[in-house]
Amino acid sequence: MQSVLISLLGMSDVFMVAPLGAEAIAAIGLGAKLHFVLIMVMAGMGSAVSILVAQYHGRGDTVASQSILSLGIAAGLILLVPISVAFFAFPRQLLSLLSTDVTMIDLGVQYLRLTVPLLFFTHIIIAFESALRARAETMTPLILASGAIVMNIVLNYLLIHGIGPFPELGVAGVAIASDIARFVQVVLFLVYLSWYGHAFRLSQLINGAKVISRYVAKYARTAWPLTVNFSVWGVGTFIYHGIASKVGTDALAALSLISPIEGLYHSLFFGLVTACSVLIGQSLGRSEFDHAISLAKRFALFAPMGSMLVGLLILASTPVFLPWLLPEGTALYTLSQSLLWVMCLTFWIKVLNMTLIVGVLRAGGDAKYVLYIDMIAMWVCSIPAVLLVAFVFELSYPWIYATILVEEFVKASLVIQRARRKKWVKNLTEASNDDTYPEPAIAA
Repeated sequence: MQSVLISLLGMSDVFMVAPLGAEAIAAIGLGAKLHFVLIMVMAGMGSAVSILVAQYHGRGDTVASQSILSLGIAAGLILLVPISVAFFAFPRQLLSLLSTDVTMIDLGVQYLRLTVPLLFFTHIIIAFESALRARAETMTPLILASGAIVMNIVLNYLLIHGIGPFPELGVAGVAIASDIARFVQVVLFLVYLSWYGHAFRLSQLINGAKVISRYVAKYARTAWPLTVNFSVWGVGTFIYHGIASKVGTDALAALSLISPIEGLYHSLFFGLVTACSVLIGQSLGRSEFDHAISLAKRFALFAPMGSMLVGLLILASTPVFLPWLLPEGTALYTLSQSLLWVMCLTFWIKVLNMTLIVGVLRAGGDAKYVLYIDMIAMWVCSIPAVLLVAFVFELSYPWIYATILVEEFVKASLVIQRARRKKWVKNLTEASNDDTYPEPAIAA
């Protein structure tokens, strides 16, 4: 539910600036995609926090969980300092690599500079949410995020269009609204955890930081392949947006319009996959290997089936919601409609990959292999294929968008094989890796 709300926030950012024109939509989409690359870095660190906290919580070691969370927050904030300086000092140069549309770049520069504080707030939130979910505490992140998201959407409306005493800021209003809402969310997290005497309240995290040196090596071993993996994948998705921008502003605007809808679709199943990761991680932390394997099989079966059903429902409702966003009969409307068809009919394979990678392989710390899978599927297969279709064969953008799916089919063939070999079935809380599930002679 929380993932759905976050996606609705992303949709509100794009949809509320839609009346301002294709350039505004493209600027928000491109700026958000740059942020997305960094969020992938944060997500890699957050995933390491989640994996280790889930297993330590399953083992009953609260001090270790506190130290891991402190370590995750500190490492991310340090990493973000030089990146945020680059975002503030060189936004035009970054955006100019991807587009020559001067109006779009000017709007994007405003957005990037104003959202630098957002990066730090977002990382702190991701770290706390990852740790809480790893302990199966999902209601607190949902409640706090819900309040912040509602505030963000309201501020979007007031600041984009200048309602009442609020100034009309356009794209800049989206950035300022996001900064305010995320800052409030961080404050609410700290106040809530302190008020209820939670194990992750600030005073306990400071105590956990005193023994942080015990866990640096283990966190680094878990975090670095995840962070590199998420970052490489995030840069790859940014390249897909860059290709769209080279095809034309309409292609970039259509992709920017479809991306939040795809994000909503993704979110419906990301919560399920996160639950899979937590449940499997806790089972592995207790060395309940057979139960973990049983959970993996069930999630891998039902998640893609649910995705196919949702895709058909989205397609059936397209004639209802798309005319609300774009005038029917325009080139942008037709292009967006084509992309929706491709997305809805093929998203099931993305959900299958997401379940096996995030919910199963990473839960057991099998992050290095996942990194290799993503490198091969995206950088060796998909990106060269997309470049070929776009700039050699010069096909229309729906064909380019469909070609991105090469990544998912290659990835599926590799992750299914890896999951069946059960290399991920291991207890990461042990001092050694000897506590692993014996691999059968013939993988089931």
